[in-house]
Amino acid sequence: MNAPRELNALGKAAAVRRARMRRLGVRLALFVLLPTFVATIYFCFVASDQFESVAAFTIQNADGPTAPGMDFILGSFPGSAVGRDVLIVQEHVLSRSMLQYLRNEHGFDEHYADESRDFVSRLWKSADSEDIYRYYLRRVSLEHDSASGVLTLRVRAFTPEDAERFAKAILHASERMVNQMSDDARRDRLSLSEAEVRKAEERLSQARQKIIEVQRETSELNPVQSAATVEAIRGSLEAQLAEARAELSAMLAVMHPDAPKVQAQKRRVASLAAQAAREKNRMVGGDGTVGNSIAEFEPLLLEKEFAEQTYRSAIASLELARLEASRQHRYLVTVAEPSKPDARTHPLRVQGIFTVFLASLMLLGIGTLIMASVREHANL
Repeated sequence: MNAPRELNALGKAAAVRRARMRRLGVRLALFVLLPTFVATIYFCFVASDQFESVAAFTIQNADGPTAPGMDFILGSFPGSAVGRDVLIVQEHVLSRSMLQYLRNEHGFDEHYADESRDFVSRLWKSADSEDIYRYYLRRVSLEHDSASGVLTLRVRAFTPEDAERFAKAILHASERMVNQMSDDARRDRLSLSEAEVRKAEERLSQARQKIIEVQRETSELNPVQSAATVEAIRGSLEAQLAEARAELSAMLAVMHPDAPKVQAQKRRVASLAAQAAREKNRMVGGDGTVGNSIAEFEPLLLEKEFAEQTYRSAIASLELARLEASRQHRYLVTVAEPSKPDARTHPLRVQGIFTVFLASLMLLGIGTLIMASVREHANL
């Protein structure tokens, strides 16, 4: 009695196992083998060949490149000029403006949206601007080697000629941008120094004009020199007057006051005293005197001297700015010209098929675990 029951139980267990194996086989066929087969058909017979052009370039200053490794070290500090140029070029190459330039000038849409290419890898004509930009980032990449400072550009296209053409266009546009950036920085640096020179020239010109106006008003080319001359004359007259008074005193000691020689000497003393008084009045009198002219002229002379010093300093600063601007001129150096590939580089058929197989297998496993968990909870 027990034997038939045991045989019946074993038959049911075998039937359950066979049913599970059939379900597993169906799942493997539907969720693993079928996607892998479709991927194989696509990669081997449908996918369009793609070619990759590679170019290498770097950014240098006119005074030479920095030491190896310094680009990375200095570039890590905020605001560093060493790493800023590289970051700007990277952003420019991978920017929407570069994409727009390629679309307008080099037929980006016409090449990548060509309907002769497979429907997966080509650019769809109905794609919006964001879809086109994401497509662009999948076709263009830029890598930076911090040790050497070299930027490596990679561009994929459906023909070797177009891959090389797009790479050259990106390289030339980047070079124009670097040159424009360098020219703008040089102009900004020089414009400030040139503005200071113009201000110094204007100040010096105004100081000279004021001196000329005072010279015309006072009829004195240089009141300071005139004062020195007047003072010398007055000193000479004072000395002669003292000598004449001494002689007059000596005469009065031996002669009558009304003697002709004494009278003549008195007239000489009076004449010298009058001349000395006039020269003194010319120095320290009222308006129009030499002293008054000096009071107006000396501040103008000081202003002129300060203006000349400022002008010389501005000229020196301008020359230094020109030297620094020429030394800090940045330019793009092409290390390797864009290559023209002679063999396809994409798609990677074996890797693509193997990736689809592994991904399908993993998804099947995850789905099986989820279904088993759901059944287990349903039976509780």
